[in-house]
Amino acid sequence: MRATAPLVGLPMWNCGRAADVAWFIFGARKIMPDYRDNPREVGEYSLHVLCAWRITRGDRVLVGNRDLYYPAGYDGKDRKVPPGFDWDVQGANRLDELTGSLFRDRAAGFVVQRIEVGNAGAISLRMEDDLSLEIFPHDSSEGEHWRLFSFGKTQPHCVVTGKGLSPE
Repeated sequence: MRATAPLVGLPMWNCGRAADVAWFIFGARKIMPDYRDNPREVGEYSLHVLCAWRITRGDRVLVGNRDLYYPAGYDGKDRKVPPGFDWDVQGANRLDELTGSLFRDRAAGFVVQRIEVGNAGAISLRMEDDLSLEIFPHDSSEGEHWRLFSFGKTQPHCVVTGKGLSPE
């Protein structure tokens, strides 16, 4: 997929979320105004993911989208989630905890070495330190699975749905 080619050679240096939408930031850091005109740090590219994803190192899953629904500190031995747990509170869930620790000691990020394109919008970004970000659309809907765009540029976003690539 040509739209992802510019990510090769760039570092993925941050990730986060808004509700259950994950975002991954790549490239040089720059300051741009947010929607309230306050300065915020962004990268050259942002990848927003609304489908299944995971970050692996070798054959081990370090973090995945379903970690959002477990509390921070959850060890996976007990499948029960404490009553009253609110996954949408920033920092209270396992996903926020694990992604935070991934970048805490690696401010420079992880450089994308190559991108493997699979079927039906699946991609795997292979990075240094044996790290991979794997994205795999998991339904056939016309809804958005993931989107790649460049901050501050007017070029169309690359949007992948269950029906294929949908330029916007």
